[in-house]
Amino acid sequence: MQAIQVYQVPKHRLRIFYNDTTLSLGLAAGATFEDIARKLDELPNLGHGDPVAIDVTLRAAPHPVLFI
Repeated sequence: MQAIQVYQVPKHRLRIFYNDTTLSLGLAAGATFEDIARKLDELPNLGHGDPVAIDVTLRAAPHPVLFI
């Protein structure tokens, strides 16, 4: 039997859209706009030009269960 590798999408994700491609990166839970700007600045120039859109996905934490 072969093992199946499961890819999990990060809970918090930064997607950067260019004219011809999209980059998707994991993002820390408490990330700020400064962290996002730094991450954009650190990306190597891959020949895609300037980003045309940026999408940030922050998944909500599950509701805590209260036992009374």
